[in-house]
Amino acid sequence: PSGPTPPIERPARAAAALVEVDYEPLPPVLDPEAALAPGAPRVNPTHDNLLSHSVIRRGDVDAALAASAHVVSGTWHTQRIEHLFLEPESALAEPLPGGRLRLRTQGQGIFDDRRQVAAFLGVDEERVDVELVPNGGAFGGKEDMSVQAQASLLAWVTGRPVRLTLSREESIRLHPKRHPITMHYTVGCDADGRLTAVRARMLGDSGAYASVGGKVLERAAGHACGPYRVPHVDVEARAAYTNNPPCGAMRGFGANQAHFAMEGCMDLLARATGLDRWEIRWRNAVEVGDTFGTGQVLEKSVGLKQTLLAVKPHYDAAVAAGRAVGIACGVKNSGIGNGVQEWGKARLVVEADGTVSLYNGYTDMGQGLLTVLVQFAVEVTGLPAAVFRPRVDSTFALGCGQTTGSRATLFGGRAVVSAARKLRADLDAGLTLPALAGRVYAADVVVDDTTPLGADVPRVKTHTSFGYATQVVILDTSGRVVRVVAAHDVGRAVNPALCEGQVEGSVHMGLGYALTEELPCEDGRPVTVSLREIGVLRARDMPEVQVILVEDPEPEGPFGAKGVGEIGLVPTAPAVAGALEAFDGIRRYRLPMKDSPAARAMSVGRIRGRAPGAGPQATRPAPEAP
Repeated sequence: PSGPTPPIERPARAAAALVEVDYEPLPPVLDPEAALAPGAPRVNPTHDNLLSHSVIRRGDVDAALAASAHVVSGTWHTQRIEHLFLEPESALAEPLPGGRLRLRTQGQGIFDDRRQVAAFLGVDEERVDVELVPNGGAFGGKEDMSVQAQASLLAWVTGRPVRLTLSREESIRLHPKRHPITMHYTVGCDADGRLTAVRARMLGDSGAYASVGGKVLERAAGHACGPYRVPHVDVEARAAYTNNPPCGAMRGFGANQAHFAMEGCMDLLARATGLDRWEIRWRNAVEVGDTFGTGQVLEKSVGLKQTLLAVKPHYDAAVAAGRAVGIACGVKNSGIGNGVQEWGKARLVVEADGTVSLYNGYTDMGQGLLTVLVQFAVEVTGLPAAVFRPRVDSTFALGCGQTTGSRATLFGGRAVVSAARKLRADLDAGLTLPALAGRVYAADVVVDDTTPLGADVPRVKTHTSFGYATQVVILDTSGRVVRVVAAHDVGRAVNPALCEGQVEGSVHMGLGYALTEELPCEDGRPVTVSLREIGVLRARDMPEVQVILVEDPEPEGPFGAKGVGEIGLVPTAPAVAGALEAFDGIRRYRLPMKDSPAARAMSVGRIRGRAPGAGPQATRPAPEAP
């Protein structure tokens, strides 16, 4: 590892350096298409190389495309991305009297960590106490186990406390990344620019281990049509095992990749029809009563058109000023859905000192979840915020899965509101907090009404809720990104400052994804672990970001709120691609768009020994398919 090594770590690292391992090198399987070819070597000896296959079919796509006035086709490619959370993986395990263990973890689901550590040690879960430590970021990269089991085992066998922290290089090499996905799209519309059909074929490189790769491609398939009305749909998405680094959850979870392709098709159709790019999106934007790509009829909280109206003055002004401007819309589920049973769980415990401990099962990883949960409790009970002490540990059995799918506010918030109403009832009855000391107010909210892809049911409900967004990207006369306007339907902005911060951080990640970030590999190994070369944007590279919060309340959310953690970067890359095409006439089909003037204006993303824009970064606009 680079940098000085703390004295306590030196003996451990010196011992590790003495370990010799004998390898038998075998030819690696590095291309997902080749991995799925007949006779390809198996990456996993107990499973073929097809990890998952997700299918969505509605209507008659062949007939709809044949009858369309305009049809466009293209192949889009996205890249592998490193999460680069500020704090690398770390865990502290401490033996306790009576054969117990205390684990302090930064994982995205402490009860999952508890279950897996207990299984690893071969003990009952009740012998492992787990507590969440604020973790300095995750973005999905801390869903999988990393160092928790190793730290626990070392503490278990030595009888001493053990802290295990990865160096930055170890972190980059170890945890799963964002999926590279290749997407073949064919999309049609009528003479008025209204969409008729979408055919999409997606193939994702999941690397050597499953992680949640199957679910990422499932989500990419579900979001393949973007936030638009499409009467005829034919989508297939496959995840393949390869010998590349594993890929799993990362902010956006497949929706970013799908939107890069679908929004590119919208721009191509705008040109074919002669429509303004804002107008073609307006004509196709989903509203209440419309059908989502999976077949779910949208019944409430669909604020997409409000976001389009919110950005229109900024878009029109940039066009009128002769600026190169791009626009893209986005949709992202809130709640895992797809037939998964989900929970929100909370316990409010009145303490002897007059405070109220607020327990919940979801992880705060810097997004401000615990602040928002306290706000819900304050709103319901009328008690001051200083009364509440939020905690995430295994004192109560509050396992509700990982903090994923933009659902912690949605479901955790509902549970806190429910528990707080019970406390409020006792307060309204004249009881004081001292008189209620020791009382526990419990709430377990279960959500089990969603349906998996392909389910033969009369009413499809793929997800509990959706966030919607429109973003506008504006370039200066040299082609540099100078302004981003991001309008987001968040249901209800419980804490506007936190909400805006989420979107601003997402835009930062989205711009890096669009222009400079990648983790290329050779022979299955990253070619660099340098932060500057990986391409994460510095503060000086960031343009002005204007966030516009749109509130279309979600009836299934607490006080109308729904998740905003992932939607923030779903439209960013395609909006950048549209702005670049307006600037130089080149339609780009591959991320990152390093060949562009916007990327060259950044101070990061140049990998030593690799030519800028290596690979087929851009092509001229594809002709319409017959």
